[in-house]
Amino acid sequence: MSAEDRLGCRAVRRILQAFLDGEVEPRHAELVAAHLESCQRCGVEARTFQAVIAALRRLRPDLDVEAYTRLCQVVDRLAADDGPESRGSPR
Repeated sequence: MSAEDRLGCRAVRRILQAFLDGEVEPRHAELVAAHLESCQRCGVEARTFQAVIAALRRLRPDLDVEAYTRLCQVVDRLAADDGPESRGSPR
């Protein structure tokens, strides 16, 4: 795989949930899988997300996984933001 074919962490995080749900086209799935194998941080994130979903399903079989996924995406976007300190906002 060439350097041009590799995905970075940010790109992987944007499509990680779709990848885990099997909703990514095969070529992108291959790139995400390769990244998860080589990037410990993203690999841990993927395994953690899978474990959380599995645990929630055991506790709440009626869990709306799509709603949970949307919530995780919002949290991820907030975490990706540098926070108010970086914008000069008072604490």
